[in-house]
Amino acid sequence: MDLSRRLLSLLLALLLAAPATVEARNRKGDKLLKEGQQAEQKKNYDEALVLYEKAVLEDPSETAYQLALRRVRFQAAQAHVDRGKQLRDAGNLEEALKEYQHAYAIDPSSMIAEQELRRTFQMMERNKKLSAETGRELTPKEQGMTPSQVADAKLEERISEYQSVPELRPITPQITSLKMNNQPPRVLFETVAKLAGINVIFDPDFIQQNTRPFNLDLSNTTLEQALDHLAVLTNAFWKPLSANTIFVTLNNPTKRRDYEDQVVKVFYLQNVTTVQELQEIAVAVRSVLELRRAFTYNAQNAILIRAEADRIALAEKLLRDLDKPKSEVVVDLVVLEANRTKTRDLAAALQSAGGAIGLRAPVSFTPRNPVLSGGGDGNGDDNGNDDGGSGNNGNTNTNTNTGGLGGIFGSSGTGNTAREQAISLARIGRISTNDFSITLPGALFQAMLSDRSTRVIQSPQVRSIDNAKAELHIGDKYPYATGSFQPGIGTVGVSPLVSTQFQFADVGVKLVMTPKVHGSDEVSLHVEMEISSVRDRIDVGGLSQPVIGQRRVVHDIRVKEGQVTLLGGLMQNQDTNSVSGLPGIASLPGLKWLFGSESVEKNQGELLIALIPHIVRSQELSENNLRGISSGTEMNYKVTYSSTPEKPTAAVEAPKPEAPPAAVAPGVVPEVKPEAPPVETPEPETPAAPAAPAATALSFNPPAVEARLGAEIPVSVQIQNVTDLFSAPIRLRFDSKRLRLNEVTRGTLLSGDGQNVVFTRNIQNDVGELTVNLNRLPGSAGVSGSGTLLNLTFQAIGVGQAQVTVVDGGLRNSQMLSIQAGNPILVINVKQE
Repeated sequence: MDLSRRLLSLLLALLLAAPATVEARNRKGDKLLKEGQQAEQKKNYDEALVLYEKAVLEDPSETAYQLALRRVRFQAAQAHVDRGKQLRDAGNLEEALKEYQHAYAIDPSSMIAEQELRRTFQMMERNKKLSAETGRELTPKEQGMTPSQVADAKLEERISEYQSVPELRPITPQITSLKMNNQPPRVLFETVAKLAGINVIFDPDFIQQNTRPFNLDLSNTTLEQALDHLAVLTNAFWKPLSANTIFVTLNNPTKRRDYEDQVVKVFYLQNVTTVQELQEIAVAVRSVLELRRAFTYNAQNAILIRAEADRIALAEKLLRDLDKPKSEVVVDLVVLEANRTKTRDLAAALQSAGGAIGLRAPVSFTPRNPVLSGGGDGNGDDNGNDDGGSGNNGNTNTNTNTGGLGGIFGSSGTGNTAREQAISLARIGRISTNDFSITLPGALFQAMLSDRSTRVIQSPQVRSIDNAKAELHIGDKYPYATGSFQPGIGTVGVSPLVSTQFQFADVGVKLVMTPKVHGSDEVSLHVEMEISSVRDRIDVGGLSQPVIGQRRVVHDIRVKEGQVTLLGGLMQNQDTNSVSGLPGIASLPGLKWLFGSESVEKNQGELLIALIPHIVRSQELSENNLRGISSGTEMNYKVTYSSTPEKPTAAVEAPKPEAPPAAVAPGVVPEVKPEAPPVETPEPETPAAPAAPAATALSFNPPAVEARLGAEIPVSVQIQNVTDLFSAPIRLRFDSKRLRLNEVTRGTLLSGDGQNVVFTRNIQNDVGELTVNLNRLPGSAGVSGSGTLLNLTFQAIGVGQAQVTVVDGGLRNSQMLSIQAGNPILVINVKQE
């Protein structure tokens, strides 16, 4: 017995201790779970992961611990992946690699961690290879670029290196004067190219087929204009190959197709709102310019065009003109509605049952019991028992109604049934006034006055763009029944119900507007306006249905901006007078107030609708949008650009021509003697003022000459105190009747430093004109100082005084800015031998 008791006590102790141990472990796991949730809220996912793992170890079977562990394992791995991307973008690949490794260790199922780990290894190998090849350390930005980013950067750099159509950059963009007679097209193009300092390449077919000589006379034209003139004159087509080279060929469709450059460009439209507008613009441009390759991309509102450069320029101009912000209009809508209802009820009259005014006394047949047919007396006792009498029909009447009638036609019934008022013909003589009853009318005295006023002011605003429909709805939706049906089959014990269908009607203000802006101060409006309200309610089939009143206006108007326009107005007056009472008496004066009633109702309503349009954005049209531009011929599209005026440098006064010296021997050029140095005289010591810079001036040497008829006269054109002289196009005029220009050579100033100089000349003795162009090569600097520009050799062919004048000395520096040097005059006196 003692042993059995001991075993039983030990077993009970074990059973009591086991739940306590489990409960203690669960309490520890819950504490870890709570601490992990707090760390997770602070986004400390690594600490939360450790806490959740401890909680799972405490109770592996707890589902809440397992779910929390799985959730935070994903979040912790993703946090390390994000941190690794930031480090890699900063160029710190080693630290980024550690983060990816940590993320993969936390969650081996993370595909993104595995991909980024592999990609980072590849980037590190690539950077080592590039550093070895280039011999330099890569920048952090270059180190952190992924292979796809490197490819995108290379593509972007390659695209930025794409060149547009070459543009000429001549040394001398302006041709002052050029006149050539009976020269082939090749010579003409080459001469113009040399004057401008550019190269020219010819198509062999052009040289072989275009050999007829032409005359050319140009004055103050740009290089592009001169080339266009030559192209029209010789039926040629030219295009720039580079900044200083042009190509010339025949002007025909075949050569243009073979040599004319094509341009691809994407135009992004900013103000198109619908696909239809984009298509309309594309069709318009395609039709006007006859574009074969023009396509639209609706997702970006873009138009892609491939065509010649001039046609692309025209398309750009048209698209810029068409892609304009649309005008916008704000319309103030004012709805004024005022209603007034005044009612007066006066009554002093008889009121019958049901509230009707007047005399209405219905007589009812209420027979007594002896008058009714039947064998018994039909009178029951106080307990409602009746023997039913001795009917002839032999039926038994067991009537148990309270004070009811029994034995009618010998039928059985209860006192709750309606009594049959049928009587036998033999008892008609028993009918008297006691068998009839009447209801007496009451009296009504009424004096009531009601006056109700309603004022409604609605002022909504609607904003819409040009030629776009705008709708405004202000109000409520009222339900109304449209039909009902009853199911044919009902459930057992439940009668089928009637289902009623309802729809909703909009009640309030409804405005549909389509504006069209004309200029800056007028608007056309298509307006559809509907104003509705619930006027009354009526009972239809046991349902209260609203009666909706509507006022609808449809207008097309054109008004000034800010002008108040009345769309419509309605004034309604309704008077109702109702009289009721006894006939005849109700019409007598005085008595009608005692035996009748009168109801007077006056309804007044006014409705006014006004619109006030305001233009908040008008169409923006600039001068460039409105003016027409040259587009070439029917076969060839050509855009002509205006030459940009150059900013002239500060003008320097040219020195006045010196007086001619004393006469010298005929045919002898006088020697220019140096002036004697001035005698130095002592001056008082004063602060020396800074010397003013000497002025730049052109001059002839000698400034005046006397020669015999037939003698040669050498003259030089010199320049003094010039700075940064780069180009010297000079045009001279002389007396062609007395002088003939035999030779022109260049001086030594521009080539004094050993640089080559482009030198061209055009002598026109028939009109007495010389055009010379002196240009240093591109890339070289200008020269400064004084020296000789030209050496001229004239021959005296007529007697008299002749002048040689520099009419245009278009000197320019290396920045292609003008240098003012004056227009000197040389006087030559020719005498007989």
